Amino acid sequence: MEIMSGKGSTQSQKNTCPHLGEAYQPFVNPQLDDPYSFYERARSEEPLFYSPLLDAYVLTRYDDIQTVLKDPTRFSSADALRPIVHFPPEVLEILSQGYPDVPTMLNSDGENHKRLRLPFTKAFAPEQLEALEDSVRAIANRLVDNFVNDGHADIISQFACPLPLEVILIMYGIPLEMGTDIKKWCDDRTALRSSQLTKERQLECARSHVAMQQAIAALIEERRIKPRNDLISDIVTSDLGMSELVILLIGIILAGHQTTTHLIGNALKLLLEQQQFWQALCKDPSLIPFVLEEVLRYDTSVPSMIRTTTQEVSLAGVTLPKGSRIFLMYSSANRDEAQYPDADRFDIERFQHVSVNHLAFGYGIHHCLGANLARREGRIALEVLSKRLPNLRLRPNQQLDHIPTMMVRGFTQLYVEWDVT
Repeated sequence: MEIMSGKGSTQSQKNTCPHLGEAYQPFVNPQLDDPYSFYERARSEEPLFYSPLLDAYVLTRYDDIQTVLKDPTRFSSADALRPIVHFPPEVLEILSQGYPDVPTMLNSDGENHKRLRLPFTKAFAPEQLEALEDSVRAIANRLVDNFVNDGHADIISQFACPLPLEVILIMYGIPLEMGTDIKKWCDDRTALRSSQLTKERQLECARSHVAMQQAIAALIEERRIKPRNDLISDIVTSDLGMSELVILLIGIILAGHQTTTHLIGNALKLLLEQQQFWQALCKDPSLIPFVLEEVLRYDTSVPSMIRTTTQEVSLAGVTLPKGSRIFLMYSSANRDEAQYPDADRFDIERFQHVSVNHLAFGYGIHHCLGANLARREGRIALEVLSKRLPNLRLRPNQQLDHIPTMMVRGFTQLYVEWDVT
């Protein structure tokens, strides 16, 4: 598989940090399951190193990443969604049948970023999210109803995924029966852009990408003719063009459920593997917001984001030319010993005593628009599960597999058990 070539790549760049760069293999074990040991070493030895695999730099320290996020002028978001691999002509031919990539909230800067973000701010305003609370709780309880008498479940596919996905579908006014297709389309789109795939799998994912674009475009056209009380109807009256509407709506569907799915899944894994944490949460649900913040810090479901230098810059003691791509490793920053005492310890009371300052939702102008929705969904998920399944536990001796992608961190499945009374 040919990796995408960065605009600023030179032979001198590739030789900047050859030792750690060659050793960085995030798509395979042991680093796929445990990237944190490698990042700890990087923060100490080479906090900014060049990865031949990604043909980009990898930045690992909290303060350095904050420096980048605070300076969108020198560190642009323009390449934030750029695929990590070259696509062969056959894949490009399929993609050409859909809508062209246009800037979104994630990969735009300045005034254009504000223009693209503004139409969606109403949907994610606090009063709108408050109004969704009862619906989120009803969905969570209905999902538990479906498996509560079984004594076992894959909590990812049966709860953590359908919960935020259904919430987004409700916000969009999309029929719930489209959920299965949308889930597959989103998974394929993420794999296409941020994983290493065979050519055959790339072709399959490209077809999914175009199918999703066409489905969302059809819904937009329907709302133009017959508006409803939903997000799609609200934004079709904005000044956004058709390609912008399609790409933005798809991006929010994807980000709005995938990251929360893995927030819930990662939280359950961490809480259930040390049962005293789960029991503490069951006895005192007021801990749940603090628990979620520690999960977001300790094992964030959004491990990285990309920035590109707009001029020559000095960062972490390295001079980077204009056009250098940098992976900002939020997952490393959130374990930085200089920022968090005992950073590698999962401490459910950590944020009871200090302000929340992790980077799980980014920082600055690109702080995640849906952060409060994700927190609300995560809180309700844990409230419902802890109340209804207080004896929940991990199924012993299961193989836990992480999704091999740079942009999402979570499990492919997570099996749990409980006593049926």
